[in-house]
Amino acid sequence: MGFKAANTDYLSPLAVQVLADEDGVLKLFEPKPSEATLAMREKRMHYVRKYQEETTWLYETAFRKLDALFSSSLMVRWSTLGARLNWLPSIPKNTRGLDLDQAFLDLHRVSARPHPFNSHANDIVRDYILDRLSSVVSRYSHVKIHDDVTSNASWASGSHHGVYFEGNNILVKVEGADPQYLESGGVLLSAHFDSVSTAPGTTDDGMGVVTLMQMVKFFAKHRPKRTVIFNINNAEEDGLFLEHPWANICDVFLNLEGAAAGGRPLLFRATSTIPLHSWTSSYIPHPHANVLSADSFSRGTVRSDTDYSVYEKAGLEGLDFAFYRGRSRYHTKYDSVPGMNGGKSALWAMMENTHGASVALANQDDFHVQPLGLQERPVYFDLFGAALVLFSLNALFVMNVVLLTVGPIVLLLLVYSQHIVRIAKRFHWRHRAHVNGGDAHEESLGERTLRILKNIGRAFWSSASFWVTLIISAGLQVILVISFVKLNPFIIHSHPYLVLTSALLLAYLSMVVILAIPLTKGGIVPAPEQRKLEIFLQMYIFTWLVVVFSTAVMRKTGIGGTYLFTFWNAAVLLGAVLACVEAMTSARGFEPEVDPAGRDGYEAVPGGAQADGENGLRDAEVSESTETTPLLGGNHGGPRILRREEQGAIGWWILQLLVAVPFPVILFFHVAIMVLSGQNQTLTDGIDPVTVYTLVSILALVIILPMAPFAINAHRLLTIAVLVIFIVTTLYAWLAFPFTQQDPLKVYFAQTVDLSPSGKHIERVTTAFTGPKQYLQSHILPHLPSAYNASVVCYDAPDKLGLETCKWEVGEDMYPSPGGQKHDKRAWVSSSTASTGEHSAHITIRGHNTRNCYIDIGNRRISRFEVSGNGGKGTQVGYDIPSGGLDTIRLWSRDFGKEFGVDIEWMDGNPLAVEDVKGRVSCGWAEYESATAGGGSTGGMIPSLEEAIALLPEWAVVSKSASALFNAGYHFEIDAT
Repeated sequence: MGFKAANTDYLSPLAVQVLADEDGVLKLFEPKPSEATLAMREKRMHYVRKYQEETTWLYETAFRKLDALFSSSLMVRWSTLGARLNWLPSIPKNTRGLDLDQAFLDLHRVSARPHPFNSHANDIVRDYILDRLSSVVSRYSHVKIHDDVTSNASWASGSHHGVYFEGNNILVKVEGADPQYLESGGVLLSAHFDSVSTAPGTTDDGMGVVTLMQMVKFFAKHRPKRTVIFNINNAEEDGLFLEHPWANICDVFLNLEGAAAGGRPLLFRATSTIPLHSWTSSYIPHPHANVLSADSFSRGTVRSDTDYSVYEKAGLEGLDFAFYRGRSRYHTKYDSVPGMNGGKSALWAMMENTHGASVALANQDDFHVQPLGLQERPVYFDLFGAALVLFSLNALFVMNVVLLTVGPIVLLLLVYSQHIVRIAKRFHWRHRAHVNGGDAHEESLGERTLRILKNIGRAFWSSASFWVTLIISAGLQVILVISFVKLNPFIIHSHPYLVLTSALLLAYLSMVVILAIPLTKGGIVPAPEQRKLEIFLQMYIFTWLVVVFSTAVMRKTGIGGTYLFTFWNAAVLLGAVLACVEAMTSARGFEPEVDPAGRDGYEAVPGGAQADGENGLRDAEVSESTETTPLLGGNHGGPRILRREEQGAIGWWILQLLVAVPFPVILFFHVAIMVLSGQNQTLTDGIDPVTVYTLVSILALVIILPMAPFAINAHRLLTIAVLVIFIVTTLYAWLAFPFTQQDPLKVYFAQTVDLSPSGKHIERVTTAFTGPKQYLQSHILPHLPSAYNASVVCYDAPDKLGLETCKWEVGEDMYPSPGGQKHDKRAWVSSSTASTGEHSAHITIRGHNTRNCYIDIGNRRISRFEVSGNGGKGTQVGYDIPSGGLDTIRLWSRDFGKEFGVDIEWMDGNPLAVEDVKGRVSCGWAEYESATAGGGSTGGMIPSLEEAIALLPEWAVVSKSASALFNAGYHFEIDAT
């Protein structure tokens, strides 16, 4: 018998090496092997099997680990990534010339107690800041300070009310070393030192103020190239700085704010790419920013506002930097030094970023608008606080256009080439089958019809499996959202990551279970590699359509957050290209459908045997091999030999997974953590829960979808474990109480006092609380004795969606006091009205021990108002009274007890009904005993508020409904004839 060289394609290199002869040739048969040869061969084969065992285990284990890394770890171990994304930088030994300890001491002094503009505690804080800054200014000739107690302004705010404001801001100017920039090209740094009436204001905006105090000292010692102006203002959004001559020096600004209670501050907004370059990692060691926050402001999703809007409207370029985590503590007693998240590290996070950006803005010419410079809208996001990715909105548009045009062309060419290659190989294999005497069985009509139907079903599933998965997954997410909204809508308030986990697990389960459904064809299951390519192509089509839509939205609205879909589409395109290349290189799983034996694809497990491996499929097994079995007969018994094609297939899977999954998943997960941190506690502010839960579900779905091509390899034990965890987490989320002391329910307090026309006698006092319907009447009011046996009236809150307001009259023991004795004999509010024309009048109003009064007109719309002492300036440019007029004028004085004189004009009423002009004059107060302990007390009392502070359950906290905690006034009429 002659010797025949063996085909070694199915043997590992080690097997060839140990079994081949001295010439490196492996023979199929030996005529009469000696006993020694057989013994040696058996010994060698023992080591070969052991090696193959270890190799197979290594590859399969590595693949499982990678699969788990991008699936289960993202759902079960997301907390590590979330912690990283919300990470606060450690405090370094070198604080770059800033005195953190002094700033922290200043923070204790500035936020020792609530100090709203309309309080005597506000004056104490102002005097402290002025004294600290004066001591710095006195040592440097190039530093000036201005105690502004003369500026005033009028403007229309929104569509309903006008404002007259007298400010007392503290302004500091550090003159630049370059004479060219002494009177122009300067930098404005801004923060407000007042707080709201129910919070000491540590985060809003004490940390911003003490940061600026440190920057004054820093720039005084390290004189910058450009002039730097500091606006430490009293009462944010007043626009008063624009009335000052120093405002003309600045062309770029950085505003510091606090819209939460500590944590890691975020770059909220940027006017253009020009100032945003100061926020890159070259100047900011740990940047935290995302254009989605700016999109939220521009689309009205975030309802609060900052001084940024005032400066932007005035034509300045700049940045808005603020705290955003811990919304339930915002404007409450927990916005304090002991109550803020992060403590001293949070303060350092603001100081470090402000220092880096302001130094860059004050010394780099490129970060200021040039005469012919292009101001482009920015797109930006950070990567784990290590680097800021920044490009323009126009650049994003170009990227989208390139992807939308080049991507489909490249994929079509590759898919067509892969199809040609596969047809050629199919023809070649069928020819070999015919030469080797393949099965020539003729099909009956019934068999042929059945085969055609199966092929049609398989073709449909191959081309629609991803779309079916997407639709069903989205439908299940809708059901999950409805379940949260109906059963426990506020659970996201204290357990946001539990809600995200539930949504992630559901998305994973729906994707894996649906995509793992095999459509067999005569017992044959499509190869996993082929299914992976099919899913890649379908997912590319989906992301392409999303990019088309997002590009249209971007061009219409200027929203930059669509970058997420751009990068996702690019990642899917790369993965699909690699899958096509894999198919054209004859990798395992892309063999022609018909082999020489006439079988298609992969055989399903015969005889009801349990599937092993990750995808529930394996090659059909035959009987145990013996030493007389030909080596090329395959792997029969013992450990399965890992073929070269299998090793190559694993390499392709890993490469495609690394290209298509991590980057988009990280981007979407980053956004999910930011959204949860900033939006989870906004339901108590009146945000629609459907909006918040829908946003979380969408983010969960797009986090999981990039893994779809690899879902067919998910291990069934992992899927079972995920199912169990999903059931447990979802049931807990449905049943758990949603509020804790750490994440309390915020309820809003207001009180109205109806006075007699003399302004001296109280006719009625009404207390009102606003909060969630599910908890206000059943959980909050029973804790307030003043509501016992009272006639409580509840109705939908007019300005907070999903909340209700409950109000009731209180007895004399709960009457508030503006100051002095409880029943002061002086009038709380004194006023006079006089008609000055057919559609005009002069109204005077004065409040006892207050800086704040109101004029409301109920049956006319105010078309013009002018306050005595305003110098006839009228309203600020850009803040004109709207055509529909106003119904309220809010008056603010820097002095307590000032009398306001206001000339008003109103629009014509109904000419057929001559009716007197009716309205109400009132003033507001914001001082109470517990807030003025230790300083600023003038006898102001609000017993109903003190009752709530003392008796609310530990999981609830009180906040203010308006700038005035209680409002006292009476009605008036003006003869319209």
